[in-house]
Amino acid sequence: MKKSLVILTFALFSVFTAQAQIWIGGAVNASFNKEIKTFSIAPDVGYCIPSIPLSIACAVEYGGTFQQGETYTHSLSISPYFRYDICDLNERFSLFADLYSDFDVLDFGSFDIGLSPGISFDLTEHWSAEFSFGLLEYDWERIPDEKPNQTFQFFFETVAPSFGIYYNF
Repeated sequence: MKKSLVILTFALFSVFTAQAQIWIGGAVNASFNKEIKTFSIAPDVGYCIPSIPLSIACAVEYGGTFQQGETYTHSLSISPYFRYDICDLNERFSLFADLYSDFDVLDFGSFDIGLSPGISFDLTEHWSAEFSFGLLEYDWERIPDEKPNQTFQFFFETVAPSFGIYYNF
């Protein structure tokens, strides 16, 4: 029985990996106003299965905030996500939606989960550029000596969209 289960597992894995693609890339975000300047850099790696329009990926994001008259604060988070390829608009453009989650690694004090739509443009056979923006998000944040802060947001974030460049193997 154990041998059959192992053989079945390898057979299913080989079916999915026969047409799979691995991609690497990342995104850069920046927002500037008079009082607050923020940025983030998020390299990521993903695994795409073309037979089903789904990718599994993970990003590691480092960000910082400069507030006028205050000190610099920074964050480090791990962001696993699933990407669903909605449709191809033509040979080069496609729409996607990411279901993501962020875990703060430095203080383990925040968690969020959200939905982010975007558009991808194939520059060449292997290179692509992506543009995405926030839409729906749930945030949980633990503040020391206080009750956790929970926020549910529905928004269209064009002020700080995400732009990324990816290489597909």
